[in-house]
Amino acid sequence: MPTGFEFVRRLQRVSDKDAPHMRAHFLDVAQSFDPDHMEDHHFFPLEMTWFHGEPVWEAMAPEQRLRLNRLSFCQSYFSTAVAEAATNVLNYEAALRTLIQSDPDVALYMAREVVEETTHIESFLIVIRKILSHYGLAFDDLRAANPSLELAARFVMAHSLLGWLRRDFLFYYFTRFPLNVNQKTVERCTIAEPKMHPVVRTLLKNHAIDEARHMQMSRATGKAALVAMRSRTARNLACLAYARFAAGLFIGRHARDGARQRETRIRTLELCGVPRERARQAYFQWRDRVNQREDPPLVRAGRHYYLKQNLSYVDELDVSVRMRAYMKRVIGRAYADAAAPAPGMTPLEFDELKRAS
Repeated sequence: MPTGFEFVRRLQRVSDKDAPHMRAHFLDVAQSFDPDHMEDHHFFPLEMTWFHGEPVWEAMAPEQRLRLNRLSFCQSYFSTAVAEAATNVLNYEAALRTLIQSDPDVALYMAREVVEETTHIESFLIVIRKILSHYGLAFDDLRAANPSLELAARFVMAHSLLGWLRRDFLFYYFTRFPLNVNQKTVERCTIAEPKMHPVVRTLLKNHAIDEARHMQMSRATGKAALVAMRSRTARNLACLAYARFAAGLFIGRHARDGARQRETRIRTLELCGVPRERARQAYFQWRDRVNQREDPPLVRAGRHYYLKQNLSYVDELDVSVRMRAYMKRVIGRAYADAAAPAPGMTPLEFDELKRAS
């Protein structure tokens, strides 16, 4: 393991304090969620709910809007669970390599992340299943409506192959930071949603506290991994991969939505009772900003925050000025609408969270 990774011992000490309470913080909270008492609570930020403000949204009955909000939560956190499973695979592969080659303490913390992520996954699935059951949906209905999940498997296969060819997982360390930023941005907005369901808010607060530590791991190990790459060619390729990956992750509607992401949005709208052809039409109108040229204020603030965090990370990288400028252009083109705070937009600022249970 390259020098610069030793800081994980501090993160391990924090994790050690929380480890005895993992069931109370996650599984017990998830089990206490009662789908018969959802009332009119939201489970996802209202302004970030897919298709919010579009004609298809306005034509929905209030109960349909609540259903879309809750299914947006289910799809988002099912995708989060799948992404966490993907990082678990890669964390354990990296831990194996670290045990063989370097520092067992670093490897043990990477394995601890796997334990934490597995608990998160189980908690999310408990809540998701309860919501789906309330609407008479099976888990297979949600999975069939989310073909974008396959992208996580491809992410794992690519990094696993590259890691074993190179005999290190430096590319994985370097490129995982945007996933943390994306997840943090949406989750913190969800926690702050005024009508958020209190039990789910508690679960997400506890999750966000763990993920803040994982994000520190990503940021620091990413920079250390780049320095540890022996050749300029490897560093340049890693930077190119990072820029394209960060540009492709989305908050709200995104011009780079691929076919799988498009189908996920359309099929989820179908689960709310919208006919497929109307759902397809609504998707393209939403993505191409036909009816709403500007995103809702919270979405604009989220996109601005995501862009700002990525550009800040790029500024800290030990690469040439030219490469940093290129990375910023690639990411900035995908988030051109978020380059500056829009009039009337309140930039996101997140206070430190405390355990909610």
